[in-house]
Amino acid sequence: MRNHVSYCLIIGILLSLAPAVAQSEDIDDGRRELISRWDPEGLPQPSVVERQAQELLSRPLDQQSEAELTELAKQANAAANFVGFIFEEYQDYYRANSRYDFVKKKIVPSHNTYLELGNRLKGYRNQAYFSLAAKAKEKGDQLRAFFLFRDAFRLSSFTEPEGDHKGTRYWAEIEMKKLLGIEGIDSYIYWK
Repeated sequence: MRNHVSYCLIIGILLSLAPAVAQSEDIDDGRRELISRWDPEGLPQPSVVERQAQELLSRPLDQQSEAELTELAKQANAAANFVGFIFEEYQDYYRANSRYDFVKKKIVPSHNTYLELGNRLKGYRNQAYFSLAAKAKEKGDQLRAFFLFRDAFRLSSFTEPEGDHKGTRYWAEIEMKKLLGIEGIDSYIYWK
């Protein structure tokens, strides 16, 4: 009887540990997959990407090479993804605790800083796509231009909350309409 109880106890302990072992393996597999996916790219440095983006995008279009713009779009997207890995945890915690004002008050500064950085990086990516599209249009490659403008359009924020509210999304839509010869269709700008 005593051996039977010991045996049941051991089986119970092993069964209770099985989900933890499986979960640990899932975490390890996920990490290996991410490392494999990002290994060729390396670890991006958002401040370096921002500095390079500001320098490149401040130049006239004819002084922005396609190679530089393509690399900027790639690096800005990667940096935004890595910032997003951190931001997602803040966002989840914020949502889970949104009914607690004291938690929101403490988490909002970091949450918003990550959000703003990620959005700036995505904005550089989208501006790089827009510039690449403009270059393709200048060369007469309308199909490539359209799809690059489309990338700038679909990846940009739908509404621009500041200024004249005409951000990258708006201007990319204008360019796509020109390419399609449908300029007469109104573009949404802002809800106010």
